[in-house]
Amino acid sequence: MNGHFAAFANRRLTGLLIVLSMVVFLGCSSSRGVRRGPKSDENLVRTNRAAEIAFKNEKFSQAANLYRQVLKQAYIRDDLSAVVDAQYNLAVCQLKMDDCDRALERVYLAAAESAARDRVTGADILLLEATILYRLGKLNQARQVTDEILLLNQRPSAQVEAKTHFLRGVLADRRGDIDRLRSELEALNRVTGPGMAADREELTGRLAMAENRWHDAAGAFDRAAAQRRRDLDYRQMAENLALAARASEQAGKRRQAAKRYLRAGRSALLQGKNRQAQKWLNQASGLARQAGDDFVVQQTHFYLKQIEPP
Repeated sequence: MNGHFAAFANRRLTGLLIVLSMVVFLGCSSSRGVRRGPKSDENLVRTNRAAEIAFKNEKFSQAANLYRQVLKQAYIRDDLSAVVDAQYNLAVCQLKMDDCDRALERVYLAAAESAARDRVTGADILLLEATILYRLGKLNQARQVTDEILLLNQRPSAQVEAKTHFLRGVLADRRGDIDRLRSELEALNRVTGPGMAADREELTGRLAMAENRWHDAAGAFDRAAAQRRRDLDYRQMAENLALAARASEQAGKRRQAAKRYLRAGRSALLQGKNRQAQKWLNQASGLARQAGDDFVVQQTHFYLKQIEPP
């Protein structure tokens, strides 16, 4: 389920930069006329802007280096909000680069900075922590952090709440807890807001798969993949295609499963996810051979050659 929260992190990152840029340019007025507000840190604003552009262009290493500069300047300014934002954004970049251990360190530093100044760790930071823990395979710890989010005195935003229920649903699926998976899907369906359609379809597919409703599962995963394509979440799109392939395979539809695994593996390969791509392409090749689909066999071999060393 790698990459489930990329779209959420991207939106939150952009929002932070917009807020920070807005704040430093705000002035104030009085009965004595317009007064000049505090001087803005042009270097901080400029570097933040450059980092945002690099992130949007998927140049994550470049964006991370720029956020390190932002973090240094934030510490120089002793600006807690800027420090936490920079740590968060740097963690998102490292998560994008699959550097989960360092991403988790950044999240812990952001939480520690808040605690040191008697601030409550935000729900969005906790959600990022839970996501990274999931990616590291620390499922119980991830679930415990999602518990914290839902127990916060201040209710999280609709987006964070929805993503929390989505992650809890995926965790329940991994544990084989169908009742919990069903309840998390119901909770997700009660949260309204944009950008939740793909998550709903994925949990719907996972529930159908858990109940051995293979046709329904494949259809839901296909719809989730299509929505993630529209959301530009290509990593999770490939994951959903692979889930649809697995459901088709369970239904005995080997040719359809092979085609879906091919599409998932090809996308993963071109995203630089070679290990996952190799797994899916090998599955596509085996199923295509069984189904007598020579074209898919040829296609899988073409892409597998790009992974194997010369």
